Amino acid sequence: MKSKARRALIRLSFVLVAGAFAALAEAQEPRLFQDELDLQASLNVVQGSGARALGMGGAFLARADDATAASWNPAGLSYLRLPEVSLVWLNAKLGTRVRDATNHVVTQDDRNGHAPDFVAFAFPYDLGRASGSAQVSYQRVISFTNERTINDVDRTRTVNSSGGFDVVALGTGLKLSRTLRAGFTVNHWFNGYKQVVVREQRDIPTRQNANVELSGWNFHAGLMWSPWESLNLGAVVKTGFRANASLARSRVDRFPDGSTTTNAFFRDDLRLDLPGAVGVGASWRPKSNLTASLDFTRTNWSAGRIFNFFTLEKTDLGQAQPVPSRPLDFFPRLPYPTLNDLRQKDTKQVRVGVEYVILRSRLKWPVRAGYFTDEQFFRAEGGKAPTFDGLTFGAGVIVSRLLLDVAYVYETGNYASLRDDPSEPTFGNSVKSHRFYASLIYRHPR
Repeated sequence: MKSKARRALIRLSFVLVAGAFAALAEAQEPRLFQDELDLQASLNVVQGSGARALGMGGAFLARADDATAASWNPAGLSYLRLPEVSLVWLNAKLGTRVRDATNHVVTQDDRNGHAPDFVAFAFPYDLGRASGSAQVSYQRVISFTNERTINDVDRTRTVNSSGGFDVVALGTGLKLSRTLRAGFTVNHWFNGYKQVVVREQRDIPTRQNANVELSGWNFHAGLMWSPWESLNLGAVVKTGFRANASLARSRVDRFPDGSTTTNAFFRDDLRLDLPGAVGVGASWRPKSNLTASLDFTRTNWSAGRIFNFFTLEKTDLGQAQPVPSRPLDFFPRLPYPTLNDLRQKDTKQVRVGVEYVILRSRLKWPVRAGYFTDEQFFRAEGGKAPTFDGLTFGAGVIVSRLLLDVAYVYETGNYASLRDDPSEPTFGNSVKSHRFYASLIYRHPR
């Protein structure tokens, strides 16, 4: 009898421990998704900036020949023979709809944002028989500045974010021979984002703040080869790197009786692995006013990781405050940016574009169009990464030394959510993204 009782006690202990771990997992997983800063339908990090390039579908690796060149292929800086100043502005909208098996919308997610996207100054020089240009630039590679509203069946969340992952780059491009150009940039990543999440859920509204700061370095190297005057071939490598980061969180939970609890924590030992990327392209100019380009890029998002990440649990009424010195929801290593999928995917893009310049007296009117496929970093139903499609249109005007360009980028995708259990219900997702770019370039006489 004693041995039976002992075995029963052991079995009960295992059940209780397993139940505790399951409860902890259930408590942790939802809190991971309080960070509503996913990067789906975001342009690939191998891409640069500028309304001219994006009006051509982003097919610019072999045609980069203006003041935005360093953000695409630094070898293109060698084309600049006048000092240039470049400014780029971005306005973006993204909408996601999640539908159940009856096609009823269960989640509506909308965000709007705008921010400066690129600022640069370039100055040409001669180095012996080689000629080229040096440039210092600022680029917001990943923007988090937006206002976001997420409406679920049982709750509404508003997310206000500001900031982004920014880069200050110092680069140069040289024309080494009649057919070969090379370029290189040193890039300092900095800044981060601030996020405020207000969640109206059941009977306990919650407000959470997060502040992420980032710092790191990487390098870009590019080549352009022109076997014929009308044809450019380009290649670029952008190195992956590990950035130092810090994370400060705080939260306030309001209970039905009007009382509140608070929680807060800070760590400065986070590490963030951001991916490297490679790209190749070709650009053909059969006539002086007609250009057609094609690019292929691959970004190593499978290596994206964040270390020492944490979220904050709710502090119950009567629980001792201040909060414990270390949050229970601590994650030594997570995939980034999915935060939950260790089989996060590398991404590939194919981009094509054309530009035609209409000549009228002293004015030049470029018109542009493009198409791209944008494979995502997360998995969908069947374990495959969804691929979104994009269309782009652009136009500009060149008056003397001023170049004004605008571009519109439309991207859309549909996929079914990944299910770990086939018995779980299927949810369909549709994503639509709209981006508007405006660029101004001024070329100053030497």
